[in-house]
Amino acid sequence: MRIKIHFALLLLGCIACNNEEQAKSNLVDRGIEAEIQFDKSKWRYKEGLEYPYREQMLNDLVYNDTVRSLSKDEILDLLGQPERVNDGHLYYMIAQKRLRSWPLHTKSLVIKLSDDKTIAWIKIYE
Repeated sequence: MRIKIHFALLLLGCIACNNEEQAKSNLVDRGIEAEIQFDKSKWRYKEGLEYPYREQMLNDLVYNDTVRSLSKDEILDLLGQPERVNDGHLYYMIAQKRLRSWPLHTKSLVIKLSDDKTIAWIKIYE
């Protein structure tokens, strides 16, 4: 009886590991790579109209408490100039799906600045 229980647990462990590897493989097949740590030079790197590394660094940037404590000037030094500035909001393009030259879907990082030029909030807009 004990052998059956141990075998069942071993089998479940193998299935769980296999599913995790399958999920990672599915992400790579769809063109989505694993998350990477924020890197200033990779964030600013642009190929044509796209930023190939921003999507992978997004969570590290959004949920980083150190970034949230920066001022406007420090954010601009770290992330570069945004694609758009509007009423105290900085918009950084993360990814964009296009049909020829027309954008169909755009994912952006939005940083809201407070009156004292510190960050009020950071959100992902789609």
